[in-house]
Parts: sequence; C-alpha cells; structure tokens
Amino acid sequence: MPTALITGASRGIGRRTAELLAQRGWNLLLTARSADQLEQLAAELSAKGVSVATAAIDLTQPDGIAAALAELLQRGATPSVLINNAGAAYTGDLLAMPLERWQWLLQLNVTSVMQVFSAVVPAMR
Repeated sequence: MPTALITGASRGIGRRTAELLAQRGWNLLLTARSADQLEQLAAELSAKGVSVATAAIDLTQPDGIAAALAELLQRGATPSVLINNAGAAYTGDLLAMPLERWQWLLQLNVTSVMQVFSAVVPAMR
C-alpha cells in the first residue's frame, strides 16, 4: 500500500486527511507538536489495519526538523505523498503584531515547508 507523510496531523484538516487515507488503506507517517494526540490518533488508525509511525515535531523550531524527519523516515515506509498541512494564521491587527509572532508565523508557514520537503522529497525520488 502507498504511504503518506502528513504534517499537522493531530487535528483539523491533517487529522481528517489521515483518517480518510487510513480508510483507503494508506500507511501513514504523521507529525504534529503533541505526542499525546499523535499516539491516540495512531492507535485509532492502526486499528484499521494500516501502519502508522509518528513523530512529535515542533515546526516552529528549525534546528530539530531535519533530524526528526530522518528518524521518522527510518521507522516507516518511504512516502509517495507529502502533505505539508501544518500552519497557523494571525487574525489580529497586522500593525500591532509583535516581530516575534511574525517570525514564528514565517517559520511555521513558509520556512518549515521548505525544510520538510528538503528532508523528505529526496527519499521519495
């Protein structure tokens, strides 16, 4: 069966995508910040007869991303699909946004996307 790697898989769109792929027999490599939520989801999805490997990765912390993904890839099958789902929005006054929040959003929504595909896509080739 094919394998998908999904970031931000513990809730929302990422979780639902994981559930739908598991129903269709896909094996999964799942990441999110919350190890507890990931393990609960992995138990639910494994009961459907698919292989699920997880890694708690905080994509706002750039230094640990590549190593954590390399370890996850070693524990699971090579993904044929990468779903860079993790992300966040800022809904306040943009002019009042602290620079630290702006940098946090850029790391999560832009830079980490590049870091994830740089770590994962070479294995997919």
